This record gives sequence, C-alpha cells and structure tokens, in this order.
Amino acid sequence: MTPMRDEDGHAEPPTSPRRAWSAANPGNAAARRELAGMLLDAADDALASGDPVLDIGCGTGWWLETLARAGAPTTALHGLERDPERVAAATRRVPGASIRAGDAQALPYPDGTFGFATLIVVLSSLPRGAVVGALCEARRVLAPGGNIAIYEPRVPNPLNGTTHLLRRSDLDRAGLVPRDERTLTLAPPLGRRLGPLTAVLHPALSRIGPLRSHRLVQHRRTAPHQPAK
Repeated sequence: MTPMRDEDGHAEPPTSPRRAWSAANPGNAAARRELAGMLLDAADDALASGDPVLDIGCGTGWWLETLARAGAPTTALHGLERDPERVAAATRRVPGASIRAGDAQALPYPDGTFGFATLIVVLSSLPRGAVVGALCEARRVLAPGGNIAIYEPRVPNPLNGTTHLLRRSDLDRAGLVPRDERTLTLAPPLGRRLGPLTAVLHPALSRIGPLRSHRLVQHRRTAPHQPAK
C-alpha cells in the first residue's frame, strides 16, 4: 500500500491528521525555511553556472518553486514524481519547469545530466530493496562535479510503520563516498506546538543536537561507480 503523503510528499501514517504537516503551521514553515536555506547553499554552484537541477520525488513542487524564486531559470528545473496528480500540481506551481512522471529507480534522463539533485524524504518511503537502486540512479544522472543532497529522518517515528531509516551501508553501496552529513530540523511534534513563540524558540531549540530529527547528506560526484554486488 502506498503511504499517504502530505502536500510536499512526506509519508504519513494513515492515522495521522493531515493538518499536522500543513505549511501554514509556523513550526513547519520554520523547519522548511531552515531546510531550504541549506539546500540553496548546496545548490549554489549549479545555480551560478545555470546547470540543470533535478528534484526526485518532487511532490507538488515546493522545492522547485523555491529555486525559481531564488532566481533559477525555470527551464533549468526538473522534477520527477510517481503520482500523476502531483505531477500536474507541480507543473501548475512552477510553470516552465519540466515535471515528469516516473520511477526513482529508473530515471528517464541521460548519464551526467544534472549539476545538482535532491531526494527530500523519498528514500525512507521506498521498499528497502529499492533504496540502493534509487541512489545509484541519482548518482548516475549527476554530471562530474555535480552534487546531490538527501534529506531524511535520523530517528524512527513510532507512529509511522510505513517508513524506515536510510542506512549508511546503502549510501556506501551506491558509491556516495565521501559525503558530508549534518543534523537539522527541530523534531516536528515539538516544533509545530510552539505557536506564537515559534520565531523566538524555534531557532534556539533547533541548535540543540538531540532535538534534531533529520539529517542532510551531501555527496559530490567525482568519477563513475559500479554498485557493490
């Protein structure tokens, strides 16, 4: 069964209130701004050179819209999404971007196409056996010198049995070595309860390592790689 997803494609357990991930919640908005800032920094080289950018599992296109607002030409923006309704929504949201329906394990792009690629809360929702294939595909379509950013939970969610944590062994097998990792995102159950104090408390609490619920993995491609058997 395909898990329910919020407006940006995050997997949700069937029992969770969909309003929990509403972009209108101040805590969710603060977490998104933090993530977007780090992703924009990671995309800086590609944006400066005008290289194509790919968001794998783009959902309704919030990240592509963020790139467009940051000045990226929409003709350089590409998104891939399984759900046809989300493909249509992302196309409406970012006119001029190329949004395609497809599978993360079989990207419909030639080798070395993109200067930057993202996987935002995608891998933890794939079957375990599909993760390495999706990572290898993401790396395949990176141009030499291009980089990839992967945003995933770093702690399990006991309320959501449909997802799993990304394993470092999967990153190794897909050739994402060396890589940089950092933690971020104030745990959402806490962040979205801050209400009118969000502007003050969210940045402060986000600096406390044990309260960070996600990680951002970055890898820059330097040479072709064959995955381990």
